[in-house]
Amino acid sequence: MAVARLVKLLITTHKSDETALLKALQKRAVAEITPYVSKELGASYPNPGSESYKDNREVKKALEILDSSRDKIAKKIASKAGKYVVEKSEYENIGKRDDFGNIIEEIFGYENELKSNDAKIAEINTKINYLKKWKHYKGDIKDIGTESIYEIRLILIRAKAAGFKKIIKDLENQGISFEIIFNSADIYYLLIAYHNDFKQQAEECLAGFSFEEADLSSYKGTVDENLNSLLKSLKYHKERKAILLRLLRDLDTRYCRDLVVYLDYLENNMEIEDAVDSHFPVESASVYTAWVAQNNKDKALSLFERFKNSKVYEIEPEEGEEIPIILDNKPVIKPFELIINLYGVPRYFEIDPTPFVSLFFAMFFGLCLTDAGYGFIFLILSGLIYFKMRGARKMALLIFFLGIFTIIAGALFNGWFGDLPSYLGGEKFFDRLAFFGDPMKSESGAMNFFRLALALGVVQVIFGLFIKLFDNIRKKNYGVAFLDTLPWILIVVSLIIILLSGDIAVNMQLADAPLFPAFMSKILIWLIIPSAIVIVFFSARDQKSWGFRIFMGFLNLTIVNGITSFLGDFLSYIRLMALGLVTAGIGVAINRIAFDLGSIPVIGIVIIIVGLIFGHIFNMGINILGGFVHTLRLQYVEFFSKFYEGGGRPFKELKEEHNYITLVD
Repeated sequence: MAVARLVKLLITTHKSDETALLKALQKRAVAEITPYVSKELGASYPNPGSESYKDNREVKKALEILDSSRDKIAKKIASKAGKYVVEKSEYENIGKRDDFGNIIEEIFGYENELKSNDAKIAEINTKINYLKKWKHYKGDIKDIGTESIYEIRLILIRAKAAGFKKIIKDLENQGISFEIIFNSADIYYLLIAYHNDFKQQAEECLAGFSFEEADLSSYKGTVDENLNSLLKSLKYHKERKAILLRLLRDLDTRYCRDLVVYLDYLENNMEIEDAVDSHFPVESASVYTAWVAQNNKDKALSLFERFKNSKVYEIEPEEGEEIPIILDNKPVIKPFELIINLYGVPRYFEIDPTPFVSLFFAMFFGLCLTDAGYGFIFLILSGLIYFKMRGARKMALLIFFLGIFTIIAGALFNGWFGDLPSYLGGEKFFDRLAFFGDPMKSESGAMNFFRLALALGVVQVIFGLFIKLFDNIRKKNYGVAFLDTLPWILIVVSLIIILLSGDIAVNMQLADAPLFPAFMSKILIWLIIPSAIVIVFFSARDQKSWGFRIFMGFLNLTIVNGITSFLGDFLSYIRLMALGLVTAGIGVAINRIAFDLGSIPVIGIVIIIVGLIFGHIFNMGINILGGFVHTLRLQYVEFFSKFYEGGGRPFKELKEEHNYITLVD
């Protein structure tokens, strides 16, 4: 229930044992291999240009090419197929094969030809689209252009009828010959000609209106002849593309599985190469350092009995060296390590907050949903994930625990798919389970929800202060414990008791009657005053000037991390009630709409079923997101700010990770 204790090992191995030793450590998955640092010579680090890195990139690229060659149906089938199941013997055999280079080269060859072919198709299509614009010209292309005494041009004019008449008149006035070879709506194709002696006048006339001129200088023959030639070429290249895709799909069928297995093998081999590149070379030997959990030390050391040319020694960490972190919690707590990992693991000598977060997180998330029906869906979902996705079992258990607390919260506040029991019968039975009442039906239920959310917030914040107090006593940081933390515990707890011992608590509807005797306020004020004095004089004790120290101490008491800060923290927990009421309110609205529309003859029952299913899926989806984010925020901002910093480096053991396959014996 804490950060696991680690030991540091110094490993020396002969080159002949090096790779085999590292593979054995990788299979056992108990050690983090780190670069051996020499103060004189420095350290060595992984080389991303190594052979396995290069092979890995090429295999990934080859698999991407094969995937892109598949048709939609094949892609859909592949996406649902899951990981390949591979036996260990086959895995090793595939990893040792030497023909993948030729296979990848063949794939790359077809891909390069396919790219070149696609570029040619695009080029041909561009030319076809351009020539189609001028297909109404049936003459020889060589007739268009500048001759010794005249010039002929093919142009396209877009204009309304009246505008086109003016253009024609201008052409006639300038002595420019023209022929309308085709027109459609407001588009006119003209063949114009003029004597070179009148070229300047013709250019000035043409500049008076907008037109598009054909550029057919790269073609010979007629437009139709060129179009037919291009269409034949397009057909050939499309047929060639189909052939290339068939060839790639054939390679996909024959080699995709083996390439995926080989990729998995390479990625695990890269871990070994990284470790090799991290060694400190000493002629024919290599030196490594490794971190191992204390309870796995014997398991790691036993490996060296098989390697006579390797030695291992336990050594002390360097001064100030960052020790990697392994969270060591009981199985029921372990799923909540995901919450800590999102924030950042603790430092080596810092307290592990996972056990404290687990109960609060599950409880608060349940209150954000407050619907037992949704909780049962969580249980079903967690079971499916647990048995279908072996790599996500921690997540499945987290969902399971969240489901349990959602069911409890829903039952206590009468949330069963909104108010669905009121439409189906059995409402009285579920009402009896609602210990705190129904916040959607009664004011007392809503106030109970408000009080519970606020009370849980007060408990968690004060609990965080107690953790900080005892953790600093454990670390012998007595100044932080007794000058920074204990005074705030006394002040906050005393103020809360004073509040709950008077009529003000009743007036604010925090309680139906005072919870403590009135004389408590007279006693507790004598705890508050000296605690406040300690904060004023000693909370800013790092300041040399007493005047500035007292000024900062006063700010710490009132504004900066003071009373107002604690009040803001407490009020943040009221959002638990707000989110719970939103979930319930939307659920009630969905039920009402579905059953109101259900009165429609014939299709009414279908509308009810479909409306309830999709409506509650929507409600659950949006409120899971809101509930998860807000519950995280309460842990990270309101709770962790009282005692936890994080910032540790997670332990990364050298181990086999099969991201692409499922390996079986």
